[in-house]
Amino acid sequence: MLNLGSDLTVNCAIPSIGVPVLTSHRHSKNAMTYRTFGGREWPDEDLVLPHGQHTAGHALGILLLDEFYWPFMPGDVANATTFDFPVLHKIVEGSNLATTKGNDAETARLLIEAALELQSQGVRAIVGGCGFFGNFQSRLAEALEVPVFLSSLMQIPMVLQAIKPDAKVAVFSDVGSLTDELFGACGVNQLDRITKVHSTGLPETQKQFATGRLNPAIYVEQLVQLASDHVAENPDVAVIVAEYTEFPTFAHAVQDEVGLPVFDTTTLAHWVYDSVVRKPFPGRF
Repeated sequence: MLNLGSDLTVNCAIPSIGVPVLTSHRHSKNAMTYRTFGGREWPDEDLVLPHGQHTAGHALGILLLDEFYWPFMPGDVANATTFDFPVLHKIVEGSNLATTKGNDAETARLLIEAALELQSQGVRAIVGGCGFFGNFQSRLAEALEVPVFLSSLMQIPMVLQAIKPDAKVAVFSDVGSLTDELFGACGVNQLDRITKVHSTGLPETQKQFATGRLNPAIYVEQLVQLASDHVAENPDVAVIVAEYTEFPTFAHAVQDEVGLPVFDTTTLAHWVYDSVVRKPFPGRF
């Protein structure tokens, strides 16, 4: 991982099929100028890097909370090894969880400022590293030239279209902060098809908030039991969507227990990345 200062880092993982390289500035709002360099044929042209851009090859930017400290295990979007493609992390300096949940105007300004920095470094799309960033979705979408997906909750409208009309989606989060306004900002209108699971109320999570320490073995046991109990009590739940970015580390264990599709920030990030970095399909026909 390349350190670009106190709050900007890039995951230097190399994709197996070529590396997306920005060779010139986007010619219009909708023009994408990444190329694939396979290492065998050299580009026969003058390459240009936009003024102010100091890194290249990362198509996805990720915004992270500032005042948020605990072990970021693989699976968390703040851990660069979560992804098998390059990502550029940007800490939203001055942000904190409380103001993010409250749709704070100053936090909106900080998010836009941080997102513009990611945009200036050549990312094709931006994903939020906190589901409550979704409160600011419309403001950032208006301010940026690249698409922005600030919350894993944005996947819910698509999921609801994929399951039976009387089936529900279980959302794991701090239920007190899952407001109608947040859901609305993420495009979720069928609130009667949402069940809320207070996963941040687990004892190990509370310890984590208080001390910054996490025992993964204890946490996964508590989380899996919570998921199992909720699904048993709500048999109409067909899908799980996690708001918070710690969840993906343990998503496979939850899925093994309840046998349901599980969506989170990593599924969102992979979907977005695959849409902005399309690759050819080699093969025979």
